[in-house]
Amino acid sequence: MKFPIQFRGLLFAGAILSLLAACQSTPTTSSNRFDGADTDHNGCLSRAEISDMIVTDLFNSRNTKKDGRLTREQWVVPGDDAANKVFSGADANHDGVVTLEEAKAYGTKMGVGKKLAKEADKNGDGCVDRAEVQAYYASKEGPVR
Repeated sequence: MKFPIQFRGLLFAGAILSLLAACQSTPTTSSNRFDGADTDHNGCLSRAEISDMIVTDLFNSRNTKKDGRLTREQWVVPGDDAANKVFSGADANHDGVVTLEEAKAYGTKMGVGKKLAKEADKNGDGCVDRAEVQAYYASKEGPVR
């Protein structure tokens, strides 16, 4: 099963926004953002860490009530009928809401972050370090300002 086109576009946009936050010119912000995503503290982001970062950013942007739960109304963009299917897939316990943990598990299952990790990992070591994140950002959006 693949993400609907609309949702995949949103995931890529979320990935870019996450990377933008990681690459800001303010060292403290950059360090905190990258370090927050680098959960095993090895100096690089694995596909799983990239996936979790993307999913968390998207989840938090939609979680308007800030209660750690997304309803179908918060998840589905009006007019995107395919997103209903994605919501149902992510709602693992079928209780009508998606928690962050459910969203992360679904993101991992669906390979969120795989393309971004592959494109950004220039040395092919299986992880994306801070310099690779910055280079990837620059290749997509121009030099860091």
